[in-house]
Amino acid sequence: MTQLAIYARYSCDKQNETSLEDQIRRCTELAQRHGLSISKDLIYTDAAVSGTDKGDALREGYRRLRQDWDNGKFDVLVVDEFSRLSRDGVEQAVLQKRLEKSRRVRLITADGVDTQDPDWQLRLGFQGLIAQQESRKLSYRVDRGMVGQLERGYMIAPPAFGYRLQRIFDGNQNHIGSHWVIDEENASIVRQVFDKRAKGESMHKIAAWLNQKNVACSRKGRDGQEAHWRPARVKNMLENAIYKGIFVWRGSSTYAKKMKELGDEVQSVEYPRPELRLVSDEVWTRCNNRSVSRSGYGGGQHALTGVLTCGCCGATLAVSAVKRCRSLYCPVCSDARSSLGATDRLTSTIAVAGVQFMLIQALERFISGPFLHAFRQSLRQRLTSDNSAEIEECAARVKKLKNAQERLSCMLADADAEGDDETLQKRYKETRQQVIASQQQLAKLQAGAQVLDTATVEAQLQVDPRKLLSKLFDANVAPHELRTILARLFPMVVFEGKEGRYFSKFRVRFAPGVALGMASGTSCLTQQEVEARFTLQYIPLNKKEKPGYWVVQALEQPLPTPEAIQQQEECLEPA
Repeated sequence: MTQLAIYARYSCDKQNETSLEDQIRRCTELAQRHGLSISKDLIYTDAAVSGTDKGDALREGYRRLRQDWDNGKFDVLVVDEFSRLSRDGVEQAVLQKRLEKSRRVRLITADGVDTQDPDWQLRLGFQGLIAQQESRKLSYRVDRGMVGQLERGYMIAPPAFGYRLQRIFDGNQNHIGSHWVIDEENASIVRQVFDKRAKGESMHKIAAWLNQKNVACSRKGRDGQEAHWRPARVKNMLENAIYKGIFVWRGSSTYAKKMKELGDEVQSVEYPRPELRLVSDEVWTRCNNRSVSRSGYGGGQHALTGVLTCGCCGATLAVSAVKRCRSLYCPVCSDARSSLGATDRLTSTIAVAGVQFMLIQALERFISGPFLHAFRQSLRQRLTSDNSAEIEECAARVKKLKNAQERLSCMLADADAEGDDETLQKRYKETRQQVIASQQQLAKLQAGAQVLDTATVEAQLQVDPRKLLSKLFDANVAPHELRTILARLFPMVVFEGKEGRYFSKFRVRFAPGVALGMASGTSCLTQQEVEARFTLQYIPLNKKEKPGYWVVQALEQPLPTPEAIQQQEECLEPA
């Protein structure tokens, strides 16, 4: 007796589930016209799974179909369309080769393919090409629709941790889009995570803290069960730009990996969503700064771990174990000299106590009267600037461009029925780029207006940053917190080497805006940095009652004027 099998599939979870019933009904009617009977055990289905290569791993019904095919459980396979089996060109070729080699199994489709016909390969090939092209066009239209929703102010993805989905309907109760809304309970946890990381806490400890609090993970595990927090998942949260009010289209690591495999460039687009901001730009950037740890995840048990770099190879200096004297050294240069015999490497060590003394002296010089006066003069000049008129003009331009884009989008939707209009598509793309550029400019202007907060400027003008000296290397401050303070105050500390046993040279870069912000408990107003070189010398006395001491001297560097500081800030602004 001839055994008949049926396969049915629909590709999207937004499609109607009755699609499977309709396909099976058509296949049943086709089988009856050929005088074939059906066994319910040989009906295979896959729901809401793509027919492309990326969806094959999720197609349980398709895997059982091929397994039973190999085991000879059926003689005839009926499908509604060949594309139901696969839309991938490679898999279609494998299926055709299987049908040619295994003449025992007959394929019949409701749209006219029968492998008993002499020209079935030609028909199947044409239908396969059409299915592949339709898959490409569908992908293009889906991307175009998602970009359109983003540019209209809606969101297109499941909400990130800290938000919930809010569906938007028109007057006829038709779903027209979705917004993300801040979920205050989870948003509070997000802010705590950023606060912990900003203070230097490792991602391993943050993940353990989340698990101890029984915080539900943002995603399910691979087995579909409740997952627990891992350092990598915490890292993904911290890197998500939505928490600083920006949604990045095609900004995921999965998309970046795909583009790398294709040898193509990542073309991501930023969409401002200021209403979704949970942390400031300063905190977000600080949490994603690798200067506080070599791996980007942690850590280290000492406050100077990851703070200094080697002036020879640029590697991060490591802290030696406690023996007679704890010191800093470059492991890369030391390894190159011992294993490769390199003689031009920096293998000198420097005592931790000496580095701590040098950084305290460097901070005292950077916050001295003349320099602090010049920097405060630049802050006073910023108080006189006002960009409210420019913000209003830019907002009006964004509104006008979005209205034009909306009209072009409607015209494109009407043109789909008659075929693609290249001229209309070109105008739509140009308008879309103008909208994106104007939105980014508006966000930049608004961020600048927030930075020029009068109360913040006044607080930084009055605070005495010398209070930071008491916090450096305070025994009551945890190492990870002290490491974060050092990394923020000194974005770069380079050990240039030694001239003799007790004479060392350093190049130090200092962030005055960070210092005033930390001292006043306000946000940093400028990313401007200044640099100077210092020498560190140890004076041994060889007397038990009078131990040796350290001496720090600064190589003369001209102090910046207010005009020079303002000019450097303008150069640092993104184009």
